[in-house]
Amino acid sequence: MKVSEAFLLHKIEYGEADYILSLFTKDFGKISGLAKHAKRSRKRFGGRLEPFVHLRVRFREKPGGIKFIEDSETIQVFSTIMQDVDLFMYGSFILENVGILLPEEDPNEKMFNLLVETLSALDSKKSPSSVILKFQLSALSLSGYEPNFDACVECKNLIEQEGFFSIQRGGIVCNECENNKSNGFRISNDFLLAQRDWMKRQQNFLNHELKDPLEYIKLLVKFTQYRTGKEIKSSKFLEELRND
Repeated sequence: MKVSEAFLLHKIEYGEADYILSLFTKDFGKISGLAKHAKRSRKRFGGRLEPFVHLRVRFREKPGGIKFIEDSETIQVFSTIMQDVDLFMYGSFILENVGILLPEEDPNEKMFNLLVETLSALDSKKSPSSVILKFQLSALSLSGYEPNFDACVECKNLIEQEGFFSIQRGGIVCNECENNKSNGFRISNDFLLAQRDWMKRQQNFLNHELKDPLEYIKLLVKFTQYRTGKEIKSSKFLEELRND
């Protein structure tokens, strides 16, 4: 029997009483398994198989790699996220990004800790857009998709003030190398300062006053989709939100 902390990424009904679960576990990475009689068992699952519940799960694996989720217990419930519509959508966006960025059964404890940290910040009602932006930058780095905001991807010179971001080229392009500026997203100096604080692991990233944080979130959504080849369906709600 294996035991690990986990978050539910999604669940699918299977027959009358079972669920097929996709879980992000701290020790085993992203796994899928069958939770037999989960709909009816209050003792083993008790309604805990919901998003934004930090769990401890036990599962066993049969020959061939088939996993059976035996039971779960609650470590922490992020109740504010579950009760606030906007925070719920932000949280769903976070979980979908985790599911897209990580391969199956590839342990990533740092990503798990980032998820706990991000959901905790959202649950305490810190600036949601800044929390999400920091999460995106960190998650892309931890999954090997980190964009380049330091040096021009064309001439390799360091970017001191501002530039244009190229999704296709995977990074920032200086003013001199950007021939068709209408095709690039302008990266401002305030974002570069905040991003460099994040790179140095400084804690004041969330204190930076970005003019349009949602625009950077949307940019990183497009970058993530381009790099992974997968659509982030929950990102559509971003169009309905205003900057907080």
